[in-house]
Parts: sequence; C-alpha cells; structure tokens
Amino acid sequence: MKARVLQNNDCRITTDYKLTHRGLDLVKYYSETCNITAHTEGVVVWLQTGQPHNTSAKGNASYGNCVKIKHPNGYYTLYAHLKYVNVKLNQKVSKGQVLGYMGDTGKAYGAHLHWEVRDEKDNRINPTPYLDADLPNTKAAYQAYDNKKKKWLPFVKIGSNDYAGNFKNPISGFRMADYPYKAYDMVKKKWLPVVNGLSDYAGNLPNNIGAIAINGGGKLKYRVHLLNSNRWLGWVSGYNTNDFYNGFAGNLNEPIDGIQIDYK
Repeated sequence: MKARVLQNNDCRITTDYKLTHRGLDLVKYYSETCNITAHTEGVVVWLQTGQPHNTSAKGNASYGNCVKIKHPNGYYTLYAHLKYVNVKLNQKVSKGQVLGYMGDTGKAYGAHLHWEVRDEKDNRINPTPYLDADLPNTKAAYQAYDNKKKKWLPFVKIGSNDYAGNFKNPISGFRMADYPYKAYDMVKKKWLPVVNGLSDYAGNLPNNIGAIAINGGGKLKYRVHLLNSNRWLGWVSGYNTNDFYNGFAGNLNEPIDGIQIDYK
C-alpha cells in the first residue's frame, strides 16, 4: 500500500479509522522506522516536541512529538508519535518535505505514525481516501466509492461535465462538500441517515447504493447512471426537509455506477 506521508511510500495500516480512533496508524513495511513526510504543501500551525514515551498520556500529550499542517484548501493533516520534529512553527513546507522521524513518543505501543486529516472546521475525518491521493478542493466537490476496485475515486467538481464513478462498477459510498445528502442501501433496503459535508459519507460499505438524494437548497440538479440498464436517469432537483422522499435520483432496486451534479 502506498502512503504519501512515508518517505518510501510503502506502508501497512495497523489501526483503521473509527469513531474511537479518528486517524490511521501506519508503519513502514519491513521496518518500523522511516522519515515522515508532508502529504501536501502548507504551513505548520502547531507542533509539540520534548515528549517522552508514555502509555498513560492524555490529551495533547498522547500525540507525543507531533506536527500539524494547514493546507491551501483549509484542511489540516496531523502527524503524531514522532521520534523527533524537523520543522518549526509557522514554517512553510512543501509536499514530500521531511517533518521528522517515526517513533513511539506519547501514548504509543511501538513505533508507528498516527496520521489524521481534518476539515476546515478542524473536525477529524477519515484519512483513508487520501493516503495516496490529493486532498479535495472542498468547494463544490463530490466523490464516489468504487465497490469493485474497493477504493474512493477522485473528487469531481460540480458543474464540470464530469461524473463520479466508473461505468460497470457499482457505487457503495458517496460524499460531497457543502450540502446535506443521503443514500439508499440496497442490502438493508432503506434510506441511510443524512450526512452533511465531508466529515462522513452516505452509504454502508460494501452495500451497493440504489439511489441518492441531495438537499441543494434550490441551487443544484443531479442524476445517476444505472449499472444494469447502462443509462442516465433524468435530472432531479433534490429533496427538502418537508418532503424527504421526493426528488431522489435512482430506482432503489438497481445499483448505480455514476453520479453527476450540476448547477440549475
């Protein structure tokens, strides 16, 4: 597996992102030590040094020696448990620049990198889609999860005439910036909870999605492409809180393999 935050790119995930662990724990293949590198250019907005190994540490001390970077799109990345820190506060860093060395400072049970991605509001989100991919341009962007390739596909901008998905590969996850949205789980045969923004996604991997609905505030239209029928359905304008099930795109009982969003 490739990871832009390790100098040699190869890594394995030892702890996945979940509600009780809002980050990824990564180690280098064949070795537990390596240089930690900046995922994307940005500015160091917080760092912590001089921290010992302490499995009882709490709060910020649990991160050990760490670096937090703010990126041009307003997102943040955080790199924790470093053996040492190689940058300074307010320093501009470039993509791939060495930030420090993998270690076990703070609350760590062995040398590894704890890596976080945070949105513009500093909310921790799932870093997995960005291990070897760019952070999103969060303004009017959306993406789909390819259930055949088992990965998040690149972000697409609203109104770009592009679409999210791979024809012939079903979609099982969907996320977008700025607007509330939801998805229909074909396995559970029900609409899943509404999601707002990029901090989560609509879907229930690996269950295929049969429809989506977006509350675009009267500004958006969207449509989906049907996997089995190999055709686009008509444009819809979305639901609102008073008419929840009106205006969804999809057939519920047929998986979708493409999503396209445009301005009205």
